Amino acid sequence: MAPGVLATDSQLEAQDASPPSSSPLKSQAIHSLPMQAVPRADSDYLINELPLRSRRPLRVVCMGAGYSGLMMSIIHSERMKHKNIDFVMYERNADLGGTWLENRYPGCQCDIPAHSYAYSFEQNPEWPNYYATSKRIFEYMKKVTAKYKVDQYMKFEHEIKGATWDEHSAKWKLKVRHGDTIFDDECDIFINAGGVLNAWKWPNIPGLHDFKGKLLHSAHWDETYDFKGKKVAVIGIGSSGIQLVPKLVPLASQLTTFVRSQTWVSPAPGINEPTENDPEMDDKYNYAPEVLEKFKKDPKSVQDHRRSLANRRIQNFQRTWAASDVQKKAQELFARTMKERLGDSPKGKRLAQILLPSYPVGCRRQTPGPGYLEALLEPHVDLRWDDIASITEKGIMTKSGEELEFDVICCATGFDTSFRPQFPIVGRDSVSLAQKWDEGAPEAYFGIAIPDFPNYFTFIGPNSPISNGSLVQAIQMTGVYIYKCIDKFQTESIRSLEVSATACDDYNEHVQEYLKRTVWVQNCRSWYKRGTTEGQVVAIYAGTSFHFIEAIRNPRWEDFNLDYLPCGKEGRSRNRFAYLGDGFTAGERKNKSVGATQTMNFDEYWSLLVLPDIFE
Repeated sequence: MAPGVLATDSQLEAQDASPPSSSPLKSQAIHSLPMQAVPRADSDYLINELPLRSRRPLRVVCMGAGYSGLMMSIIHSERMKHKNIDFVMYERNADLGGTWLENRYPGCQCDIPAHSYAYSFEQNPEWPNYYATSKRIFEYMKKVTAKYKVDQYMKFEHEIKGATWDEHSAKWKLKVRHGDTIFDDECDIFINAGGVLNAWKWPNIPGLHDFKGKLLHSAHWDETYDFKGKKVAVIGIGSSGIQLVPKLVPLASQLTTFVRSQTWVSPAPGINEPTENDPEMDDKYNYAPEVLEKFKKDPKSVQDHRRSLANRRIQNFQRTWAASDVQKKAQELFARTMKERLGDSPKGKRLAQILLPSYPVGCRRQTPGPGYLEALLEPHVDLRWDDIASITEKGIMTKSGEELEFDVICCATGFDTSFRPQFPIVGRDSVSLAQKWDEGAPEAYFGIAIPDFPNYFTFIGPNSPISNGSLVQAIQMTGVYIYKCIDKFQTESIRSLEVSATACDDYNEHVQEYLKRTVWVQNCRSWYKRGTTEGQVVAIYAGTSFHFIEAIRNPRWEDFNLDYLPCGKEGRSRNRFAYLGDGFTAGERKNKSVGATQTMNFDEYWSLLVLPDIFE
């Protein structure tokens, strides 16, 4: 059956299990009973002889097998796989993991506590440390994949090279590369779970690829390279650069780090530093053996720890208000601890003068750096401020004309954070998403839907909760939201679902007005502003991650333009209520019990029909 038309009675019979022959609803088709004609002038409408909640077949394609794509595949496996949906996930890499597969440089770890970085429904009592390395996060994702058996939906080394909306069929036409071949595919729903930090880039430095030594990028690391005794250059002072330097200093004969931005270095090894109320751990933040044993035997103790971390993360969000006392105290704390760690030596004082920012804590992504400041004090380590003129065959030419020779240059220069898609995505009326966002700031509706792009959803789109509390829980809620959109689309005869331009504009007006009071609009160079100092903040949500969850728990369908499937005489009607069908529910037509609402008390009845209040 073509997914672009309503199902017939015989097709419903084929997709549903046959009920017992004694079913009063199956003994005679409802629409075969005598009916009294009630004329309605000039109406092409006819009753769709299917029950309410009938599910037409859909094909859903999801791109990306990182945290977001894995969440979407779990939702499909647990709640969608028996609902007439063909689901496939295309992943360009040879394995799942996304950024945690690609980033394997020394010292790479998540700066969020490990127990906060797991799915809220899938805790991991085996995290050995307060923070998790990229390899341990990857291992966790593999375990979750195996538990929910979702690898069956994943097609690795399949890269989507183009996506074009076809108005006639109301489908997305895809170009997919696998090996040396490119094939065509199509889907009713296209989900982009590729994330924002998915396209690493070389720095724009003249002569970069003229270098004859080893050239590395933190997101494209060669784990076989031996740094022992080498002259090493590290370019960049973001999270990866700060994690990388202290791991290379003990190996290198000489290391020079080139920076052009000041940064606050956290007094703790992560954004959510441990407190005295946390479980016991050593000076390297490894959980004590007895704590790990308790975590394994007592799941409730893990849950309590995770809830405590979640509450504290939101408390820290309060310092994002630029004028708050909490922010003022944070600046005082960070400045004091950085100066203490750098010490009173001439070199330490010079480094403090260079590195300590004038902008508030959090304007750039907070950069925890265990051992980073201490590594800069080593005699064989040098820090140079904005001093690269070009790259030569032998090394780096400074702005004063001095050529510094290196064996290896490590570019810790991050990703393309423009939100510009890496392949053509062309929506309704031939609108190019890349061009749309090149001509104006990237904007979306809660980071999920975009005007001119029907039946298209994104994870971690513009202005998502990436630094607002729990990113993972925001990813989870995005998946739930997309599920609700798919469910409505499938069961209510919807041909296309597209957020309106007016709703998106109103939403982004609120976002940008809210962000004016935060640290993110202050004068610092940040990827939150696409690498600029004064541009529009395009990466951060206007509130906490739990505010985001509450805001989208009940979709505002009034913010969407809905186009309906053709129905009635020769498909000339587009009646929005055609999905109401023959007056019965699908469950009744399958002879299922309708006694679920006969409950023992009001609370039980209420919980069947109304979402519980969580954040009021």
